[in-house]
Amino acid sequence: MCSVLSGQCPSYHYTGHSFPTHTECVEFGYRIAYGTFKNLENTEEFDSGYIENSKIVVKFQCEEIKTPQEKLIIPPKKPKITT
Repeated sequence: MCSVLSGQCPSYHYTGHSFPTHTECVEFGYRIAYGTFKNLENTEEFDSGYIENSKIVVKFQCEEIKTPQEKLIIPPKKPKITT
């Protein structure tokens, strides 16, 4: 959540979700942001007056996070047995 007036976004976290495409991330982000914003109106801390006066918005971003690749371990070939 961010205040448009102050430009500050005090609450920030990673959701832990991963998406195969950027489009899927954006669609998910808008759905979650909408639900989060609607739920704010039902709390004592963020009533409609506070949301309006502080110009509260829900911000999200889709960001690629590089993870280290696992090294593939290939066992050595078994020797042929000759009789």
